[in-house]
Formats: sequence, C-alpha cells, structure tokens
Amino acid sequence: MDPLEGSDLLFELLSSRAKDERQGTFVVSILRNITDLARAREEIEESYRTLRLAQAEVRDERHRLDLIIDSVADPILVTDPEGDIVLMNEPGERLFNVPITAGEGSQRSVRANGANLTSFVSNVLTRTGEQRYRGEIQLHDPSTARALPVEALAGTILSEQGELVWVVTILHDQTEQREKNELYEQLKEASAELERKVQEATAELAQQNELLRRQHIELEQASALKSQFLANISHEFRTPLNAILGYTHMLLHGVTGAVTDPQRKSLTRIDSNSRHLLALINDILDITRIEAGRMPLNVSTFKVADLVHEVMSELEPIIRRSNLTVTARIKTSLPQLKTDRQKVKQIVLNLLSNALKFTTTGSVTMGASLDAKGRTLAIAVRDTGVGIPAESQGKIFEDFRQLDNSPTRGYGGTGLGLSICRRLAQMLGGSIELASIVGEGSTFTLRLPVRARRR
Repeated sequence: MDPLEGSDLLFELLSSRAKDERQGTFVVSILRNITDLARAREEIEESYRTLRLAQAEVRDERHRLDLIIDSVADPILVTDPEGDIVLMNEPGERLFNVPITAGEGSQRSVRANGANLTSFVSNVLTRTGEQRYRGEIQLHDPSTARALPVEALAGTILSEQGELVWVVTILHDQTEQREKNELYEQLKEASAELERKVQEATAELAQQNELLRRQHIELEQASALKSQFLANISHEFRTPLNAILGYTHMLLHGVTGAVTDPQRKSLTRIDSNSRHLLALINDILDITRIEAGRMPLNVSTFKVADLVHEVMSELEPIIRRSNLTVTARIKTSLPQLKTDRQKVKQIVLNLLSNALKFTTTGSVTMGASLDAKGRTLAIAVRDTGVGIPAESQGKIFEDFRQLDNSPTRGYGGTGLGLSICRRLAQMLGGSIELASIVGEGSTFTLRLPVRARRR
C-alpha cells in the first residue's frame, strides 16, 4: 500500500535463501513494482473484449445484409472499379458462379456472363456525372445454356472524397415480359381475325337478322365492359407506378448516405405500391389461367381454424386501422378439410378483405359450421357494412364488374376478386352464396365438400 496515497500497489517478489558463516542463514528479497504493468494488461484485455464485440456486431450486420439481398428475386451484384465482383446474392450466384465440378458448358456460360457484366460496368464508368445507368445484357443460364435477355440497372457508390468505390447492378430477366408482348401481338392478330370472320358471318347469315341483332347487343355490352375495365385498370395502375418511379429515383440518388427516416418512409411506400400493383396483375393472370383450364389443384389436409387465424394474422394491420370489431368463431371439433389449402385461403382472404373495405363501423365476424350429413363445411364472413342491392347481387360475381364504375369511385380494384373466388370455389366442388341488405351488411358463405376429389 502506498503510505502517502493509501492506494493498492502490486509488486513482484523474488526471494532466495543465502548463508553466511558468521550470521547464518537469511533470506534476500527483491521487490519490483508492477502496478502499471497490471493496469496496462487490464486495459489491453478490455480493449480486446471491445474489439471482439465490434467484430461480432460487424458479422451480425453482414449477416442481416446477406439475408436482405438474398431475399430479392433479381440478381444483385456489387463490383469494384475494375469490374470484379465483390458481393452478390443467391440469384446472382446461379449466373456468375458454378461449382468446379460443373461441366465445361456451364463454365463457358459463367465466363461469358462475367465478360458481358464487365463490359456493362465499363460503360457505366465511362458516363461521368451519372450515378444511374440502364441497359441490356445478354446472359445465359449456366444450368440450361438458355439465353436470358436481361435489363440491367446500375448505380455508383462514391466515398466521402467523391471517389468511386463500388458499382451496384440489379439484373431483371426480360424473358417473361417478351413472352407477354408476343402473346399480346398474337391476341391482336387473333382479334383482327375474329373481327373479319364476324363480318363474313354477318354477310352470309343476313337472314338471321334477329339473332345477329341480339349478338350485336351482347357484343356492345362486352365491349363496354372491356372499355370500362381498361379505364379502371389504367386508373389503378397509374398511382402505384408513379410512386414506384418517384421513390426509386429518390433512393438511387441517396444511396451514398445512411438510410434516414424520410428514406425509410419512401421505401415503405414503394413496397406498398408494388404490392398493390402485383395484386392487380395476379388477379388478371388468375382469371386467364382459370379460363384456360391451367389452374392446378394441390390437395392437402388442414384445419379450418388454423387457416382462418392465418388469414386474420395477414390482415392484422388492416384490421387494426379499421377500428372494427373482428372476431372468428371456429369450433375446434370441426373435421379437417381435404382440398387445395392455398385456394381456400385465397377465397377467405378476399372475402374478409372486402368485408373490411366496405364496412366503416360495426363488426366483421367469421364462422364455420358443418352440415347435418357431415359432407359439406361452410365458412361465413358476416359484416355490418354498406350492403348490396338485390338487383346487383348477381352482377358482383361477373368478370370485371363493379357496382361503381365511375373514375372517382371510393373503392379500388379490377372487379375480378369475387369472380375469381366463385371460379375457385367451383373448381373445388363448392360454391359461394350471398345474403345482403342495403345499410345492414352482407354475409358471404363459402361451401366446400369436406373431401375434395382431385381433377
């Protein structure tokens, strides 16, 4: 202990025994003050612990980043100024990296893909003053050698000193889009051919004027519905597309800095509008596949209660914003359904979404029951919303049909939701029933056989 300050001191003690002929045996001890050395060792150990914690945080952050980019379906690649890939997600790995044991054809495809990407990055670097560049790259699938027309969107990341650090490139496969364009052209040609045949049939069957007159009226109605649908879909697409373009532009111009709260709000809006657009497109694709008889059935066995709770969980944010009382009354004693779970979920999700959309006050209740013979199970969604007039109850299940067709209507959509639900229910051997009173609410009931047969 320090006699003056009273603080603890740490000494190293070295002792040895010695003999003297006159004085006998005694002990010689040497004391060395190592207090500062001990403190230094403690500080080093503390610094080492801090370093290990920092390394763990860096690893966690890198892991979160990997999870984020791997969740994106499109390939994402980060290259250095020389064009070498320093980071890519799993879809990118499938195009630019194959195992050593892969065949020579796959290796050639990967090398060709890398060369095309390097050429694209070089074009990006030659455009001084531009942080965003869009172009097309011809790639090949290493596993199948199939040509992939790809749209590439690249952005540059600069250091604080303004020096180029990385180039981030997102690749989007254009194969499906080109196939859709080709299909659209084929449909136009088929429509023109159909119109020509109708004109010929009109000339040849002039004596059947009454029949042609009725057909003409039906064609006019179909044309009006088609025109109204195109107007509605254009109205629905415009807002989310503008939002996607606007906020993506903001993101690309702010990529060099940290994500601020306004940027995070922008990303949230992009996500919301993207989901809206995807839902509209999926409705159109569903009705097309159903009409073409190409909608597959995947039969499985599941509990109705689990499915209903899953649907309510997915719509929980909408339920919370609606300020409605939403309840599910499902008996645990109900038998399990053997049918296509995903399609039943799609129907129930649509019915519950409609109930929430068209109900401003009151409640929404979901229930399930079994018929007396135990062969049919009914899932009902009851709301206290605006209700549907009796003369319109049959129309809401028609394709592209909405009760309010004005451009300023209060509720969005394509008019395909209930039509798809009805068709899916019929595919499963069931039906959808409606009971509604204007001003009091509506009840949609999905009836399904407990055991569906595979088609």
